[in-house]
Formats: sequence, C-alpha cells, structure tokens
Amino acid sequence: MQEKFYMVKGDGPTSVRHPSREIAEREAKRLARENPGTPFFVMMAVDGFVKDDVRHIDIRPPEAEIPF
Repeated sequence: MQEKFYMVKGDGPTSVRHPSREIAEREAKRLARENPGTPFFVMMAVDGFVKDDVRHIDIRPPEAEIPF
C-alpha cells in the first residue's frame, strides 16, 4: 500500500513527495517567500492507478520431463 503524500505545485515541474501536510505547507511558504507573486499550492494525493500488462507465461516442461 502506498503511503499518503503531499506535493507543492508552483509554475514549474514538481517531483518531491512530502510525508505530511505540515511539511508541504512549510515548503510552499518558503517557496512563496522566495518567488513573490507566484502562487504555490499544497496538493494531497487521493487516488493512484497502475496498469499491469506484462504477464509471465511458463512453458517449460516439468523438471522430470527435461530430456538433458
């Protein structure tokens, strides 16, 4: 299971996952002070999705039937 995380979004890309809302808010405030006029938003992950489409198909014969 994935842990809950928060991210801070400004004008540029974001990749840092903050473990708590408080830490993310602190970072958003820090960034806002350094970038006057630019809004920074604290976002919480609420859902995630993954596509699993690779499946292993075992076609080896049982060990007793291997001819070598």
